[in-house]
Amino acid sequence: MAGEAQDRGQAAGPGGEAQFRALADSAPVMIWRTDANRGCDYFNQPWLDFTGRPLQQELGDGWRAAVHPEDVARCQRAFDEAFEARREFTIDFRLRRHDGAWRWLLGKGRPFCVEGRFAGYLGSCIDCTEARQALEDHQRALEEREELLSELHHRVKNNAQATTSFLSLQANRASDPTVAAALRAAAMRVMLATLVQDRMFRVPPDGGVELGTELATTARTALEVAGRPGIELVLALEDSLTLPVAQATPIALIVNELVVNAARHAFPGGRPGRISLSLRRPGAGLGEVVVADDGIGLDQTLPRNTPRGCLGLHLMPRLARQAHATLRIDGSQGVTAVLHFACR
Repeated sequence: MAGEAQDRGQAAGPGGEAQFRALADSAPVMIWRTDANRGCDYFNQPWLDFTGRPLQQELGDGWRAAVHPEDVARCQRAFDEAFEARREFTIDFRLRRHDGAWRWLLGKGRPFCVEGRFAGYLGSCIDCTEARQALEDHQRALEEREELLSELHHRVKNNAQATTSFLSLQANRASDPTVAAALRAAAMRVMLATLVQDRMFRVPPDGGVELGTELATTARTALEVAGRPGIELVLALEDSLTLPVAQATPIALIVNELVVNAARHAFPGGRPGRISLSLRRPGAGLGEVVVADDGIGLDQTLPRNTPRGCLGLHLMPRLARQAHATLRIDGSQGVTAVLHFACR
């Protein structure tokens, strides 16, 4: 490390001391210097103006008297470790200003040489109190936001569970089979959407959603909740795609609707069938999700706002717009839904 210090160049010799001090006193930062024995032998005028103490009181180890008691040991340890290794160091600490206020300083030091020999350390300090406070305020605001979001998510989840229970109870009491079917379908839709939202909430704020994994989970859960035996789910997740939560959520909800609708309507009379889910990149910056079944297809004569008419088919175009995607559904031979969207 001594060789590394030599490569950084040499400080001015005794003949240049006056020039060095003049330049240092004019610098817009606080500057300090130590000798090879770790004692401070110089502080520039901005440092003295900050502490309000004369130079003689700062020399040697005198400067420690103005360091916050909680930071003294940490500062000394950082300096000793750097001194032994002859390496640069950076540390933040509190220093008492001339008016008695404790201010946070960001200090940096590096070894220097004179005539090829290690001569000590040269360092600088800047007042970073406002920047540190702003960072702490920002972190506190983020923590408060996370707490509020967590509480909101908890309440929404509880309300959704209560809604599901209420709809299921009403379905059991309904005398009209059509009304009962509609209520059960609504309860299923609320529950599955809540499960999707719950998984999305657990994604870190700066993270993304691995779409293939999420869609596979969504499809399996939807088929399981639909409670329809004899249906095979085939997955073909060719490419890895990571999307932001705001885009992945509506795509997952669309897949959820398609799988549920297929399970409930595509295979009447308990006949077996197959639902396939694929994900791929058809081109640069594009993603494609395809959900297809080999069922009876769509009856275009049924209104969409009835249980048999699949209300989800009315909701999915809205979800596609939220995902900035295009949705095409072909129900002539089975149902094939193709979703195209932009991705990185």
